[in-house]
Amino acid sequence: MSTRFPKPIAKILTAIQALLPITQSEAVIVLVLLLGLTAGLVFKHLSATFDTTPHNAALRSEVLRLADSLANAERATFVGTTPDAEPVLELATADTLVQKPLRFSVQVTPRTKSEKITSGKIRLNSATIQDLLRLPGVGEATAKKILEARRERAFKRIEDIMRVKGIGKKKFTAMQPFLAL
Repeated sequence: MSTRFPKPIAKILTAIQALLPITQSEAVIVLVLLLGLTAGLVFKHLSATFDTTPHNAALRSEVLRLADSLANAERATFVGTTPDAEPVLELATADTLVQKPLRFSVQVTPRTKSEKITSGKIRLNSATIQDLLRLPGVGEATAKKILEARRERAFKRIEDIMRVKGIGKKKFTAMQPFLAL
């Protein structure tokens, strides 16, 4: 056996060659395949265990929500150049995001009453417009006002949402059980 492998691996390769009539190179390939198969089975078992806990289901849901939020932000803004355009001069002088031209717009999908929130919490300081639309009494205009108010000043308490025009005590009482910071 060649000395280019560490001793434990060389012993395993020798054992594989003793069992099968193959060359050393073929034994290396068999070993890599066996290690890959073993790693895949371990990963499959661990991921099945990971997916069944309620905490991880909530975590996965939060990660997917954040990924959707990032994708929506990416669709609505750009930071410099596009393949078919010149660089944006405003970005050369300031580190800001610029709205994409009007030919591209973010669509808010219409919702039905069944899409309204029935359990869980929506985080005021990180919710997307789609999340806010799920709150009772919140339509597209109110959701945009909430986002604008959040851009001006982050919410420090849940009650701060009442500083948004159109959200009074009655509407706040209806949405309060579903709000979190």
